[in-house]
Amino acid sequence: MRAISRGFMNLFRFGGRDSPGQFWPYAAVVFVIGFAVMSFGVAMAMGPLFEQALLAAQQNPDSVHVTQSPTHYSVRIEPGAGFAPDFSNFFLALGTGAALLIGLLAAAVTRRLHDRGLSGFIGLVPVVFLVTGLVGMQRLMAAFDSPDFDERLLILIVLNNLVYLASLAGLVILLILPGQSGANAYGAPAASRVASLAD
Repeated sequence: MRAISRGFMNLFRFGGRDSPGQFWPYAAVVFVIGFAVMSFGVAMAMGPLFEQALLAAQQNPDSVHVTQSPTHYSVRIEPGAGFAPDFSNFFLALGTGAALLIGLLAAAVTRRLHDRGLSGFIGLVPVVFLVTGLVGMQRLMAAFDSPDFDERLLILIVLNNLVYLASLAGLVILLILPGQSGANAYGAPAASRVASLAD
C-alpha cells in the first residue's frame, strides 16, 4: 500500500530511482484504473456506432448488413456502400485512456529506468509508436470506403504496431530487471536511501 500511495504522491518527480518493489504495485493499480477508464469510454462510444450501423442497414439493406444477438454484434459493409461509421469518439476514448496511463506512469517509469542506470527518455519510444498507430488507424477507418483508400497506409500501420509491441516488450523487460546495486548517475539505490533516512 505504501508503494501505491508513494507513486501517486510522486507523479511529477522525475528524478531519483525506484526499485521494482516500489514501481510494480503502483503500476498495477494504474493499469487497472487506466483500462477501466478506457473500457468505459469505448463502451460509451460503441453505442452510437451501433445506432449508425442499424440506421445505415435500414436505408441500404443491400450493402450494409447487421447481425446481432445477446452476445454478438457484427456489421458487414459492402465496398462502395457509401457508409463509413464515425469512429472519432471510439479513438477519442482510446486516446484518453492511453494519455491517462502515460501521464500516471511517466515519472515512475523514468525513476525505474534510472534505477537501471538508463535515461528516462527510453520510456518514450513505445509512446511514439502508440500515438502514430492511433492517429494512423483513425485516418484509415475514416477513409475505408473512400475511392482513394490507400492500402499502403494499412501496411504501414501494421508495421508500426509490430514495432510498438516490440518496443513495449523491451521496455517491460527493462522495468522488470533488477536495478544497479550501487550509486549511479541518478543517485543511490532506493533501499540505501530508505536505510539512510531511518538512521
